[in-house]
Amino acid sequence: MTVRLSAEHLRGIRGHAEETYPEECCGLLVGRIADGGRTRVVEEVVRASNTFREDERHRRMLITPLEYARAERLHATRGLGVVGNYHSHPEHPAAPSQFDLEHLAPWPTMSYVIVSVRAGRAAELRSWELAEDRSRFDEEEVAAG
Repeated sequence: MTVRLSAEHLRGIRGHAEETYPEECCGLLVGRIADGGRTRVVEEVVRASNTFREDERHRRMLITPLEYARAERLHATRGLGVVGNYHSHPEHPAAPSQFDLEHLAPWPTMSYVIVSVRAGRAAELRSWELAEDRSRFDEEEVAAG
């Protein structure tokens, strides 16, 4: 699989991660599926509130189901839907944690973008897809454009 994000979207995700540091940021990727189901084309990046307990936001994030539903409703008239989400990992690699696997990946049909933030600056950005059996994440290509 591939997730296609514009340079503007990538800047927005990285900027959001830097603004919320040392807490994790989070947001939704709104778009459409293309190439016979092989590519998620992101049309909009929607910032979300990290609703995890305040004392844990430096290492945890939570997007409420209501935020997913609102985004779906808002963008459905344009033929778009939520195709993924993103969040940051302050002072950690841009790789999913066990917590991410168990709590933050509701569907195998979505992209999960993670950006590492080191000393307040966005670093690597990678995307992941949940395996169909939900046992692991597999890395997917991030394409510009």
